[in-house]
Amino acid sequence: MMDIVVYDLEWNQVLEGRTKVPGLPGEIIQIGAAKIDLEGRVLDTFDVLIKPVKYKKLNRYVKELTLIKDSDLEKGISFKEAAERFRSWCGDDFVLISWGPDDILMMDNNLGFFGYDRSWLPDNYDAQLMFDDMEMQQDRQWPLNYALFHFNEKPSGAHNALADVLSTAAVLRHLDLAEALEDDYFKCVPPARE
Repeated sequence: MMDIVVYDLEWNQVLEGRTKVPGLPGEIIQIGAAKIDLEGRVLDTFDVLIKPVKYKKLNRYVKELTLIKDSDLEKGISFKEAAERFRSWCGDDFVLISWGPDDILMMDNNLGFFGYDRSWLPDNYDAQLMFDDMEMQQDRQWPLNYALFHFNEKPSGAHNALADVLSTAAVLRHLDLAEALEDDYFKCVPPARE
């Protein structure tokens, strides 16, 4: 059976008044992930901080949101090493689940921008879309915190990649994950693979 990997990325963006690096809307600074079973139980976790090379100074908004500091990122590893570790940790047969489509787009963008292989990225499913379709049926986006509140689940901590992953897994415990993974409707595909 394939592994189910729930993941979340945090990324830094250009500081106000500075010029954006062409082709790089954001630079990934953290990858958090959890392997879960079909009931949403966490089996293993992955968490790594990445030292940025293009947007080196943290945007104030990113700092406030994630509580990550510039000094934390100084101890981080390279994006290449982080991507290789993540890929290895995921295994050979897996699917990805993220809260919304932004994470797969950012991962695809960063891999491409820095010249790394993107072909290993498997199907990516949108947990936010699953929540709306299976529970709310309002054809709109929902914040992760609202989904947690809806199911009377507590957030897993500060807004960072691993905490958001654990919160997403808590929401998925209330949905029919087996059914969702059989439905292409819930897939979000990066532009390079369309």
